[in-house]
Amino acid sequence: MNEKMMEVFTRDIIASLPINKRMLYQFIEGVEDHLAQQAETKEQFLKLLKEKSPHHQAANRFGMTIYETVDLMHEIEDEISEKLERKLDRYKWIDYTCYATYPKQTIHSARYYLIIS
Repeated sequence: MNEKMMEVFTRDIIASLPINKRMLYQFIEGVEDHLAQQAETKEQFLKLLKEKSPHHQAANRFGMTIYETVDLMHEIEDEISEKLERKLDRYKWIDYTCYATYPKQTIHSARYYLIIS
């Protein structure tokens, strides 16, 4: 599976989440991404996660307890994983190259027509 396609599918799934779930997920992911950019090593990143705690920040921002925030985040991650699995099960490439009509000047050029379903 193409990593780029996985990213496209995941973004699509996140965009389809209810607003409260999407905002919480994107907030926590954004804080984690920011911390990852600041860290130079894995150990430094883990230290920053512990010190800055994206989940605690989200709990404060969204007026939730830390337990509610962690539970909801796990629920969101499970939902994303399940939907991604279903998309991947249905995902396939279909080569329609031999059915495409070509203009005369491009007969010898390499062109492929793929449909993602």
